[in-house]
Amino acid sequence: MAGKLGDFCSIRCREDTYKAAPAILEVPSSQAEYRSVADQFKDQWKHSATPPGVVAVYKVYSHPTHVQSFLAYKKAVGNSRRRWHGTTRQCCIGDDSRNTGFCTKTGCSICSILQNSFQVAKARNGMFGVGVYTSATSSKSNGYIQNLGGSNYRAILLTEVIMGKVCKMTTNSSGLTQAPAGYDSVVGEPGTGLSHDEAIVYKNEAIRPLYLVIFQS
Repeated sequence: MAGKLGDFCSIRCREDTYKAAPAILEVPSSQAEYRSVADQFKDQWKHSATPPGVVAVYKVYSHPTHVQSFLAYKKAVGNSRRRWHGTTRQCCIGDDSRNTGFCTKTGCSICSILQNSFQVAKARNGMFGVGVYTSATSSKSNGYIQNLGGSNYRAILLTEVIMGKVCKMTTNSSGLTQAPAGYDSVVGEPGTGLSHDEAIVYKNEAIRPLYLVIFQS
């Protein structure tokens, strides 16, 4: 899996994966890529002294159409960051190598995001308006996870967020539907009503899922 093949053992393996996208592919625990993701999860767990153990890491291969629009936005705006996103899972995707297919349950936000990336039209209205919320703090994003599929594990997404020019806020601004004029994103900093950071983007092309991380409850 070295050189130009990147994640893949052969050119055919690479081509088959891209043809199958959207898809997830397990990252072996022996790889530096796995350790990078697992270490970020553990290092950014702030709500207890001992973070939960990481069970598995899957790399996300998003739909090519979204990848193209995301990369174009990234090139135009810049300032890319890896941030966590917790949401609802109504299945057992990622629990083991037999569970890598997407479910068809309409309320399974994990599978929806893995298949179609993030959609602002489905976003919640939070402290900083209607947008997609992420955090550098893995344990904060854990608080938004709903595990409704009978799994013994929890699942979280590590995303790539294009922050561009950041507007930093500490107080409620729930009427936002886009970043303030002259800015591309909002960062909620700890202050009035906020204990840990939040990053919010308001465009579909400003974020994509990078990894699905399965961890112990």
